[in-house]
Amino acid sequence: MKNYIPFLFLFFSFLVFPNSSIESYLYEIIIDQNQNPRDRKLSTEEVKERGLDLLANQIVENIDEIDLRKTARSAIFETSYGFRWKMVNLHTGKIIIVKVDKNFHLISARNSDKSKVMIP
Repeated sequence: MKNYIPFLFLFFSFLVFPNSSIESYLYEIIIDQNQNPRDRKLSTEEVKERGLDLLANQIVENIDEIDLRKTARSAIFETSYGFRWKMVNLHTGKIIIVKVDKNFHLISARNSDKSKVMIP
């Protein structure tokens, strides 16, 4: 009987404490399904090399709704029409989705509820 106790303990420990790699794998699958396959996330080196971060800041400065001191920008994604990124107000949690064409002319700036953001 004493020989079976360690095996039972080992077996039930896998049931009680699931493998975290399985959970992270499932999380990656969910993230990959939510992202449009045509959109490609640009690396930080590529963004700096192409100067996209400066162009993105110039676009965002012209939008009254966004206070740069209180916001965080997501990664920039390259899409079929140009580029897109999200800005999140860290105090209110308000999300603004910014889309620009390949020449960095503003296409749209919308709230997360798809309403337009006022632009001067």
